[in-house]
Amino acid sequence: MGEKSKLFLVLCLHRSGSSATAGVMHLLGIHMGDKLLPATPHNQKGHYENMEFVQLNQEILRSVNSTWNNPPSRDKIAVTNFPATKIKKFIQNNKKPVWGLKDPRTLLTLDIWKPYLEEAADITYIFVHRPFDASVRSLANRDRNGIGTATQILTSYLKNLYHYRHTYGIPNGKIIDVSFQDLLINPEPFVRKVNRRIGNSVDNNLNQVKQFLDSTLKKF
Repeated sequence: MGEKSKLFLVLCLHRSGSSATAGVMHLLGIHMGDKLLPATPHNQKGHYENMEFVQLNQEILRSVNSTWNNPPSRDKIAVTNFPATKIKKFIQNNKKPVWGLKDPRTLLTLDIWKPYLEEAADITYIFVHRPFDASVRSLANRDRNGIGTATQILTSYLKNLYHYRHTYGIPNGKIIDVSFQDLLINPEPFVRKVNRRIGNSVDNNLNQVKQFLDSTLKKF
């Protein structure tokens, strides 16, 4: 077996700045997928989400009678009978020497993916942080529903983010934390960390990243 691929796996809440983060990853040479979700009025520069990955996450959630906005507990996800063959085939078809996956639903489905992804890749986990109330306001605004509904939806994601970041046992050396606010103000620390992992020079494409991260990205 040859050298493992390098996978950058984004773990994030909805409306937390993860599309900006994934856009930066793309500019640094991380392959985010052949077919990406198209841009929308609320995400004008694109999501950088592999459509097939999103679809599989939706199928995994459906297998336990859940959806992104009716999230299951981790215990519920653990008993899914989702076919491993589908996951293995996806990895086989999408794996690149340096690749990335981003979909907020991954915070709900990670336990299903992790053993298969670890077999195929050396994973760097990218945790995207944004103040919870900012993500809640942004989701309520996008979906035109109340703050209470958005809070209820995102609380499950926040609990899982905390679990995977702090109590799950992912080694610190495999984690990159990024704050959406910090990324917009000064992307250099994040760019350097990612470039080092890829094996690029540390300032590779920093200027393109700064041009990409203009303030118009921030949509509430």
